[in-house]
Amino acid sequence: MHSTFLNVFHSVAVSVVLCSTMFCSQAKATAISPIHTPLSVYSSYPSDLLETTCAEQFKKENCKDDAVSPNAFVLALKNSDAFVSLHPFNEGSDYELLIANVGTSDGSMQSQYAEFTIQWRGLELDSFITASQTQNEADVNIEEGRAIAEVLVSQWLKHVEQSALFSSRFLFNALEASNYENSLQVPETVGEFTKLDTQLYADPFSGVITRYTHPTFEDALLDVSVYPILEPLNTEVDALLNKQLDDDLEKANSVANMQHLTLSLPNPASPYFVNGEITGWRLGLKAESDSTPTIYASTYVFRREDKIIKVATTFPTDYSDKLVNELITRVEVPKESTLMKNVRSLLEE
Repeated sequence: MHSTFLNVFHSVAVSVVLCSTMFCSQAKATAISPIHTPLSVYSSYPSDLLETTCAEQFKKENCKDDAVSPNAFVLALKNSDAFVSLHPFNEGSDYELLIANVGTSDGSMQSQYAEFTIQWRGLELDSFITASQTQNEADVNIEEGRAIAEVLVSQWLKHVEQSALFSSRFLFNALEASNYENSLQVPETVGEFTKLDTQLYADPFSGVITRYTHPTFEDALLDVSVYPILEPLNTEVDALLNKQLDDDLEKANSVANMQHLTLSLPNPASPYFVNGEITGWRLGLKAESDSTPTIYASTYVFRREDKIIKVATTFPTDYSDKLVNELITRVEVPKESTLMKNVRSLLEE
């Protein structure tokens, strides 16, 4: 219960149990089947490239849109068992798969072309064209269409696996988000704590998280999250940092209510100074009940470049202050990414 409360409070994972969802699977979600990333699926019009690909092999007038039924592709995706959460023709998923297909007959050979386009929140990440040929002079019937769709989907799934298309790394690279793997610097040790791992979130606007563990105390955790500022960069720093803690406090209150815990603030949100040079904000919480041990949580936030650095610990500020003071002087963050430059440019228009 201790770590469950703190993981939700610190908002360093998208699920209540951070270890099982973030450090054990989600941040490293790749194309290894089954893929847990929710995926919406739609039929789409062929792109100019797809039409040209077909026309280069056959006369353009012989290239027929949706020569294979879109439902055949959906069925092939379902039968592949590659996706745990597949949503045909339904909105609501960050990832969307658009499928277009054209086909034609040339003598005794039936040729089918399909284009699989992956978008994330409407932004195109990847487009893949593949083809299939069968012996058939007539139009594609239902059974043949299903078989062709299975071949085309299978070829696309190989591409998904080879490119790790649904991994955080692919997403960050495709969107030109910050390259945390190469540009973020964090220490290997902080006091008696040792770095466990650094992992990307599944959302580039959530950035990256590094976890430190203690060799003796299993519940003693120190997490460092780095993520882009989503407010205008000219926002007053104290207001910006205080807002990060207000958001965490709101989540902590919600969790405490669900867990029937009494939440108090031994250290209310206030400015925090490191070595007289670095200024941040700090918040210390305590959660209690008659039936469980007291839970402590301390959170510190700082601004550097266009990023927020959030340090969260599972112990009181009396113990975490010294560690944070050591840590924050040794963290270097990536400079503003192309993604965030473009986002901020749009917001300013």
